[in-house]
Amino acid sequence: MGKLCSKGVQSEVSDLVPKEAEISIPTYKSDADKFLEGQEKKFNLLTKILFQDYLYSLANFSSENATLEDDYTKNTLEYSSNDAFYSESISSDYFQSFIENKLLKHKLLYDDAESNEKTTSIFKSFLLESYKGLGKKLSQDINQKGNEAVDENNVIVKGYLIPIGILFCSGPKYIKIRTIFNLFQEGGNLKSSEKFSQFLLALFLTGGYTMLQVRRKLADFEEIGEIQKEDLIKLANTCELKDSQHLVEVTNKLIFGEDLSNTLDYGAFKIKFEDNNKDTSLGFLLSSTGVRFMQQKHNV
Repeated sequence: MGKLCSKGVQSEVSDLVPKEAEISIPTYKSDADKFLEGQEKKFNLLTKILFQDYLYSLANFSSENATLEDDYTKNTLEYSSNDAFYSESISSDYFQSFIENKLLKHKLLYDDAESNEKTTSIFKSFLLESYKGLGKKLSQDINQKGNEAVDENNVIVKGYLIPIGILFCSGPKYIKIRTIFNLFQEGGNLKSSEKFSQFLLALFLTGGYTMLQVRRKLADFEEIGEIQKEDLIKLANTCELKDSQHLVEVTNKLIFGEDLSNTLDYGAFKIKFEDNNKDTSLGFLLSSTGVRFMQQKHNV
């Protein structure tokens, strides 16, 4: 991991990505963390992949290039939620193909994936169950809003899978921050929008509810172990759909102000992550522990 966090990261991004000083964010903890450590850290191979690699593979993945090796020297942060890939539907089978052909064949995972069948099995289940949990809650949200009814098996687009990379992949924090900004900025400024709010909802569901659902499903693996029903019920109280929906409102106000009328350039957006006060810093957007901390704090 040392190579990823220092020299390895710099050599990957030096020519194609604007270089910035790395930032520090607050350390977050929630009651759920101790129950989720195995799936989020020990068996989560995403922690070995740079976020920009994950995003490049996700954005460019298709049935035509599924078995071809990705060229990460073409990494860029110039992604927009208006790009065609962002709204491209990705079925469960399509996502499984992405896991098997891109993530598990990534140069930093290939040897581990080939030599440790159990870890690979847990990791694949982790991602596939994350997908299912996210689809279930996003479809409920859409249906609650009175929009056209959607099936939970057909609601996921590539843009909603970016958060899992933000929360779990390695690499500089500033790259994740700049990517979030670039995805939703218009004319060099970020402003409140429904598309941005839906992205935040996907991120909060991924870090909260979905992780608990995954934990329940992974209990059959002896390496993960059982979790008591009482613990799940207690933890789920702060990770329900309504908690993520409320956290979207809280976050928008932290970013744009009470009336959501402010716009921010990149510098102003980034500064909000450097706030040392964990109650007001946007640093929580970059980790599942941060998401759950804020859901616990703002439980409804």
